Amino acid sequence: MDNEETALILNDEAIHEWFELSYASYLVLPRSVMQSAPPEWQRRFVACLNELEEMFGRVPERGIYSITLKGQDGFFIEDPLKDYERGRRVIPRKVGEDGEG
Repeated sequence: MDNEETALILNDEAIHEWFELSYASYLVLPRSVMQSAPPEWQRRFVACLNELEEMFGRVPERGIYSITLKGQDGFFIEDPLKDYERGRRVIPRKVGEDGEG
């Protein structure tokens, strides 16, 4: 990576800004929600994931992550999306003020 690429990465804080002021180190997205998105969105998302993996490989290379859901009180609660239903679950889209999903 040359200095120009490094400067671009350090000056472009889109991801940092998306996380806002949280202390979160990870973004966790339910598979069922992503599979419920329109096909074109899914293709773009997968292309970005593939591009990210080409740049950095799989991080970490070993081990697995374990995700648990906590309520606002900090106690563990049942995750209604934990079982992704083998791609059969469809999450309804939010309806905007204009009636569009």
